[in-house]
Amino acid sequence: MYTWLSEKIEQAQKILKAQNIQLGFKFNSPATQGEIQRCEEELGFILPDSYKEFLKFSNGANIFCIDQPRFEITQATPWWADSGILIQSTSAIVPFNQEQDEVYVEDDGEKKYIAFCYLGYICTGDFCSFDLTTYADSEYKVLDSQHDYMFEEWQAEHIIANSFEDWLIKIFDEVIQNNRRPEYWIPSPLQG
Repeated sequence: MYTWLSEKIEQAQKILKAQNIQLGFKFNSPATQGEIQRCEEELGFILPDSYKEFLKFSNGANIFCIDQPRFEITQATPWWADSGILIQSTSAIVPFNQEQDEVYVEDDGEKKYIAFCYLGYICTGDFCSFDLTTYADSEYKVLDSQHDYMFEEWQAEHIIANSFEDWLIKIFDEVIQNNRRPEYWIPSPLQG
C-alpha cells in the first residue's frame, strides 16, 4: 500500500536540500498484527485500514523532524520529541490519547476521535485525529484537532482528509508540489 512513500521521501528531501532545510524522516520497525490488535483492544476502537497498513510498514514515525532525531520513538518517549510530525506507534497511541482525552472528552461524554499524530514543530498542542463518527469503507476522515476548539468544532470545520493515506500523501505533496510546509491545512512557506 505504501509503495509510493520512498519516492515521495526522496522528492521531499531534494526540495528541502535545495533550500538548505535540514529536516529528516525517522521510521520504526513494522508492527506485528498482534501489536495492532492489542492497540485496538486498549483503545476500544478499530483503527482505519490505511493506518494499520502504515503501522505494518513502520510502527510510528517522525517525519519532517530535526535532521538527526535525538530520541528513539518508544512508549517512554515524550510525544512531542524531535518537533516533527509524530505519527503514533501502537505503544504510544494509547497514552497519547489518554492525555488528549483529559482535555477534550467530558467526564460523561462519548469519545468521538482517535488522536494519531502530534504536530510538533507548530508548538501549539495541535494534533490530528480520526473522526470516529465517519467510519466508512474501513476508514475515518482526518481532523485538524486544534487545541483552541472542541470536537464538534473540529468536525464541523476542520476535516482535512478522507483517510490516513490521503492525509499522508497531501503532506508530502504540499512540500513537493507547492514548496510549502507539510501541514497543508495551515498554508505557510517552507522555511528552515
